[in-house]
Amino acid sequence: MKNPLQFFDPATGEIMKNSLGYSQIITTLTAVGRRVSEQKFYTLAPADFVPVVMGNGAYKRNIINWRTYVKGEGFASGIISNASNDARLASTDSAYDMVSQNIMNWAKSIRYNLFELQEALTSGTIFSLVESRELSRRKEWDLGVQKTAFLGLGSETGLLNNASVTIDSATITQRLNTMTAAQFNTFVGALYTAYRAECNYTAKPTHFTIPESDFNSLVMWPDATYPLKTKMELLEMAFKTITGNPNFKIQACQYCDKSQFTTYNRYALYNYDESSVKMDIPIDYTPTSVGSVNGFTFENVAFGALTGVVAIRPKEMLYFANTAA
Repeated sequence: MKNPLQFFDPATGEIMKNSLGYSQIITTLTAVGRRVSEQKFYTLAPADFVPVVMGNGAYKRNIINWRTYVKGEGFASGIISNASNDARLASTDSAYDMVSQNIMNWAKSIRYNLFELQEALTSGTIFSLVESRELSRRKEWDLGVQKTAFLGLGSETGLLNNASVTIDSATITQRLNTMTAAQFNTFVGALYTAYRAECNYTAKPTHFTIPESDFNSLVMWPDATYPLKTKMELLEMAFKTITGNPNFKIQACQYCDKSQFTTYNRYALYNYDESSVKMDIPIDYTPTSVGSVNGFTFENVAFGALTGVVAIRPKEMLYFANTAA
């Protein structure tokens, strides 16, 4: 049976090219392009969406995040009477607990031998065999960290699926681009009110992360007759006004899309603050030196360590969900 990864000349049955290697059939009339076309992936900068702490907890098993709570009888219990002879005063105490993050260690090797190096050199390829394998490994690390930041890995959660965060399925009942002008006018107030109630009015949101498909459609005008501002501009203006934060951000994220959560689109309104939510990378991507035990086969390893995203103050984050197509 012919290998489906190979292409054959229908006239002679000979292999025309091998899609996964540098061994290619060429003729005297074949020229080689001057640039290599690399595979592309969906990429985001996780630190734009969640605080990423670098270097904390290297070569440890977990990270402990302490939380403190005020514990007392209330302000009124501190009122004293000058006529009283009771020297015992009411007291205030504090309580402590912690939120733990598991550290996941990661390591991968790349290998090559003298035959591969020499064949690559004599084939006239314009890229480095070693460099291409190193870039593939680095890309795997970057994409892995990115997906972990949003959706977690294994039992570790990401920014968009933390079990301790409340999911509001009533406030956003449709795609933002399908809202009428009247619905859109009340939209921000409803979101902000829900968020403030969730956190007992102790915080204000700084970021609103939404599905990219919804984000892209917000460039339209709510009223085509008076195209003064797009829905995006109005939405940003409303959030900046109601939060008092001129740097409030609305960000697009494909991981929020229904295709990632099966049944619903996810929207996240939260406070971008390391004491509220964060991800740790105790060890960033680190390659070791290339070594060989026999002078023929060469190998090196790259390693790193990361955590999921922890909601230290989960009340300062609120998820919204809808099932709109």
